[in-house]
Amino acid sequence: MVAADGQVQSWMVEGGSPNALGAARAHQGRAAIGTVIQVDGYQAKDGTFRANGRDVTFADGRKLFLGASGTGAPEK
Repeated sequence: MVAADGQVQSWMVEGGSPNALGAARAHQGRAAIGTVIQVDGYQAKDGTFRANGRDVTFADGRKLFLGASGTGAPEK
């Protein structure tokens, strides 16, 4: 992410378990390094550049759910 002052921020975004992501067919949403994405999620309470991701949206509008089952999970 590029901050308002122009500095690049490197974020670490955590998703669901590998099994949950596999069930959600996350492998079909693979992106090459440098692909521009938007991540919706929740920043760590300590203010660091870490987040628990919920969704990834690609430039073409495709969405990928990063979580596991539970509240807000898409229907299968």
